[in-house]
Amino acid sequence: MSFISKRHIPRRLFLRGAGVTLALPLLDAMTPALAQTAQPKTRFVGIFFPHGMAPGQWEPQAEGTLPAKLPFILESLEPVKDQTVLLSGLWSKSAEPPEGTTGSDHWVAAAYLTGIKPRKTAAADATVGSPTIDQIIAQQIGRDTLLPSLQLAVEDPNSSSSNCGEGYSCSYTNSISWVGLPTPTSEPLMRTAPLPMELNPQVVFERLFGSGGTADTRAARLVQRRSILDALVGELASLRNDLGPADRRVINQYVDEIREIERRLELAASSRRRSISRISSTY
Repeated sequence: MSFISKRHIPRRLFLRGAGVTLALPLLDAMTPALAQTAQPKTRFVGIFFPHGMAPGQWEPQAEGTLPAKLPFILESLEPVKDQTVLLSGLWSKSAEPPEGTTGSDHWVAAAYLTGIKPRKTAAADATVGSPTIDQIIAQQIGRDTLLPSLQLAVEDPNSSSSNCGEGYSCSYTNSISWVGLPTPTSEPLMRTAPLPMELNPQVVFERLFGSGGTADTRAARLVQRRSILDALVGELASLRNDLGPADRRVINQYVDEIREIERRLELAASSRRRSISRISSTY
């Protein structure tokens, strides 16, 4: 008779230091002793292009099996090409304005993940009629994660405005993710609320890796150019001692990736500070 023994650590284990709570990647040690390998979690990503895109850089020239050389923008999918399915030729009728009306620019974002024309209003009763599909998916596959979903943007859509023209709420252009709210049965459309999009990459980084500290703590760490990992040296060392060689490699790679992200964020912040300084000096 043979026995299989392996130290098992909780899937939701976090390392905690001064002002830092760090989630860990999925490790073999987080699976039961009899499990073969740790299976990665399913992920869903929805991307909206408000200003259009170049179809020729995305779509293969012919239908059928993907070509040996993928279009330029999809080249990063080469390692998983045999697991990739591309759908083209789709069109959302809900994003078209009724004949003789204007304002389609104000509802295409809202219709993107619902397939429903939103309510035409600039008031607080803006709704897209259904939770967006990303939030429906998040309720299913994101329930066991610290962050079920992240809403990100790359430009400020002027969220301080209440009316973006044509009588439509700016919520329809400022957000593509909406959650459902309790709705009286007498209302024709389900009430929904937009989830704000985050523009600042530093804030996103802190939500992913540095949650647990105050805003002042995080700001001080940024000024001092200290890594969030500096507060976790002892915890990381102790964790490595309890892991096998494969898991130690995963942790080391994870730590290196976090430090690289911090380096890039610092470069981006320095560049922004120089740009602001140059602009200020012209006045």
